[in-house]
Amino acid sequence: MPLERFDWLVVTSQTAVAALSDVPRDIRVAAVGEKTKQALEAVGFTVSLMPETFTGEALFHKLAHIVQPDETVLFARGDLANTDHMKRLDHVVDWVVYETVGRELTKTEAEALAHVEALLVLSPSAVRAITPYLDRFHGTWYAIGEVTERAVREVSSLPVRVPECYTMDALIQCVGEDFS
Repeated sequence: MPLERFDWLVVTSQTAVAALSDVPRDIRVAAVGEKTKQALEAVGFTVSLMPETFTGEALFHKLAHIVQPDETVLFARGDLANTDHMKRLDHVVDWVVYETVGRELTKTEAEALAHVEALLVLSPSAVRAITPYLDRFHGTWYAIGEVTERAVREVSSLPVRVPECYTMDALIQCVGEDFS
């Protein structure tokens, strides 16, 4: 842990939670969304701030109105998380707690894309990972939120659907509605 004392812990991915075992549980915690909040609460944290729109941008916007100028924020994140939003606050310590590791698709997986009708993507890094294989995909993209949707639109002109609520459950419901 990079700091002994801080006032806020900010977590923008449930994947980061596993790295927080040494973090005191008596601090104020901000979570990007419901699943991250649930993961934090499952290991003893109390989440006191979560934006209505589940994006890092919305979370840091909300924090900018609450965090005092003399307070320190510890931002526990993955290596590919957007850090532009940190600039909204005076004292943010950036803590990379996990690395996103991509992989190439196998030949069989790449060939199977030609038959995929719905491609669910949960992050801009997932969009970047699939980009080399886009000539095989001709279906509909399902992006978990507006940030991922923007990443899709940068690389594809195919249809993109985004649920109103940026959760996996809502994304699956969106696919179900389209295919029922």
